[in-house]
Amino acid sequence: MAIKLAIIGLEPVHQEWLEAAGKLRGAGEVEIVGVGHRSMAAARAAAEFFEGDAPVAYDDLRRLMQESAPQVLLMDRPANATREFIHACFAQNVGIFSLGPIVENLSEAHALAEMLEPRTHLLYTWPRMADSYAYRHCAQADDFVRPIRFVAGRWMGMNYPLAKTAHAENAGAGAVRSLSVLAWDALATLIHLLDVPSTVYAAIRGTAAADDRFTDISGAASITLQFPEDRAASLTLCDRMAGPMERDVLLLGQGGTVKLEPDNYEFRDPDGKLIDAGRVDAILAGSGAVETLREFLRHFTAPPSPARGWKHNLVEIAATMEALVVSHRTGQAESPEAFRRLRR
Repeated sequence: MAIKLAIIGLEPVHQEWLEAAGKLRGAGEVEIVGVGHRSMAAARAAAEFFEGDAPVAYDDLRRLMQESAPQVLLMDRPANATREFIHACFAQNVGIFSLGPIVENLSEAHALAEMLEPRTHLLYTWPRMADSYAYRHCAQADDFVRPIRFVAGRWMGMNYPLAKTAHAENAGAGAVRSLSVLAWDALATLIHLLDVPSTVYAAIRGTAAADDRFTDISGAASITLQFPEDRAASLTLCDRMAGPMERDVLLLGQGGTVKLEPDNYEFRDPDGKLIDAGRVDAILAGSGAVETLREFLRHFTAPPSPARGWKHNLVEIAATMEALVVSHRTGQAESPEAFRRLRR
């Protein structure tokens, strides 16, 4: 039976995700029961993407949920998707595939984390480097590089305003809402590798919200992170790169180095000798929109098991995001743990 899917907050710039939903509908895997957005004009623009059988458009998200009763949402959180709306979705066991972080600040992260199991099938946040072919493969050879002493990462992408003005074919492929989306994935990856950093020092060249929200960061950022046991990491982020998203990570550990991109990896010993390498087509790696969305639906419908779903780490990542923003303002290193305690 097809899963009832509603699309919320997507626009023509999200062509790859709208196409993915259309392909899954064509395959009989989903039924698109509604499209919602902050305004009726924006909702209709996304609904009209599905020519010939356009779903109903809504600017009232509560009405969308009541009338169409979706089981899952494909969402890029619009302004009218309030904290209460998201809480209600999870309370009704509605799954959310979120393009970028679903929370805007640490207090929202605390509130949502209390509703969700630490490992949940109800929330998937894209992009997620930890689900890439290379990362999953290297995790199976974990002992090769651990203990990790240093990580250098680079997350580059194109934000929506840039994608909307680009004239290249399929210019919006891999586009992100803002630098915050890239930062969320990068920090989630570091937390998975090294745990929560003890201090974060960040310099942003661009814009950042003046309040406690961390979803409006745009531009470029350089971030230095320190971790317990004398470990460190460095991140370079930018949401103004014309072209597809690029992500790469270099790990320095006791057995040598590991270089990771989503679809390829290299292991080298301390002398630089190549030990192992691999590459796979990006679609087969699970980075394509159709396969990524399909995998979310598979977990959503799977019977309960310890392997079902994903660790969300909402509070840990949000606390590190807040430390990043505050460090930019103060010009000093900040502690994520201090914010986690303060914002409870």
